[in-house]
Amino acid sequence: MTRITCPCGQTALDLTGPPILAATCHCTSCRRAAAELAALPGALPVTDANGGTPYALWRKDRAAVTRGAEGLREHKLTAKGSRRAVASCCNAPMYLEFPGGHWLSLYAARFDPPPPVQMRTMLMDALPGSVPDDGIPGARRQSLGFMMKLLGAWAGTGFRFFKMAPMPPLEEPR
Repeated sequence: MTRITCPCGQTALDLTGPPILAATCHCTSCRRAAAELAALPGALPVTDANGGTPYALWRKDRAAVTRGAEGLREHKLTAKGSRRAVASCCNAPMYLEFPGGHWLSLYAARFDPPPPVQMRTMLMDALPGSVPDDGIPGARRQSLGFMMKLLGAWAGTGFRFFKMAPMPPLEEPR
């Protein structure tokens, strides 16, 4: 079992089994949301030195909020878009959930130590010159390997979908 917590320790998620993969996303939405969340009082950044947002992807059926669920707040960029769960106790982003997805993208900043990045995705949106030439594979969008890992994880669930608990919206500072 792996446990991740917010920096103050009031919110925790327990994760079983291995992650689907560890990837860094460079899409415009992830960069925008990371900037908005980092601007919250006391929040720590979730981006890497290159402006990407590292995640560890886990099946939803293997993730459970075990402490602080009542303090989770939802942050959305658009009404129908993905939601980011933020621990309101210390304004720590915990995970990203895509509508209808069978996985959670857990912010790698919540892991100690963060999982090593296996691939980069959405490089078409990366800031010019921001992606290092360090041998980590990357793709302009989601690569076939990325999609195959998600499909394999979905097959592992018996092609079922799981819902995370609803959350009230994050009240942003004025």
